Amino acid sequence: MIRRPKNALLTLAAVAFLATACGTTPTSTTPALTDPREIVTAALTSTESAKSVHLAATVNGEATVALPIGGGTGTPLDLTGTTASADIDFIKPAARATFAVKAGVTLNGEIIAVDGKTYVKSTLTGPLYEESAAGAGLFDPRLVGDLIDNLGDILLKPGLNLVKGDDVACGSKQCYTVSADLAADDLGATGLPGLPVDLAGATLKVTLRVEKDAPNHLAGINAVLSQPDGTALTVDVTASKWDEPVTISAPPADQVKPTS
Repeated sequence: MIRRPKNALLTLAAVAFLATACGTTPTSTTPALTDPREIVTAALTSTESAKSVHLAATVNGEATVALPIGGGTGTPLDLTGTTASADIDFIKPAARATFAVKAGVTLNGEIIAVDGKTYVKSTLTGPLYEESAAGAGLFDPRLVGDLIDNLGDILLKPGLNLVKGDDVACGSKQCYTVSADLAADDLGATGLPGLPVDLAGATLKVTLRVEKDAPNHLAGINAVLSQPDGTALTVDVTASKWDEPVTISAPPADQVKPTS
């Protein structure tokens, strides 16, 4: 009668110890990356195999933008306060984005690209979506992957100096940072495809945030575009929800303008 409580106490203590040991999150065995080129390569590799991602962007400062009206001529714009967010399904492919462009006036809108079609509505065009063929406008589900691939090609060019900075917090995780200073010549004749920004004579400082844990997802990109006239444009993009399920569908027919 005296021994049983004691034995029971010891048994409970052993069980508690084992449970604690089994429930402890193991220390990550992922080897730390120290070479900035290895960090960039790891981020590109994880992006190439990704199924989906959520992006959120903020824009501040001025840039010369080629507008789709006026023959695409460059127009200086103050874009401070511009925001955008997008869910991308790389497998389908499909995408849904919302944006608020601030350039003197605020232009809000939404874009859906799915099943070979693009649907756009904005405060300029009214409450109904306008339908067009996929890729007919700036937005295309493949654009994000193409931009990252092109940026990767630029950053990994022989001779380009990549600098590994201090690690930073990115959400609940820790991230490597890798930076590079680029001139217009580094970007090539076409710059980064899909971006209607005049890069003539400009310099670009790019900083990548890459999750330290495998598979080293790209967590964000900060780009500061400085132009010869002293103006600068800062774009910060955060990437999250890698490979999480995302559902993107076309808007209901009664929300789409009839085609003429």
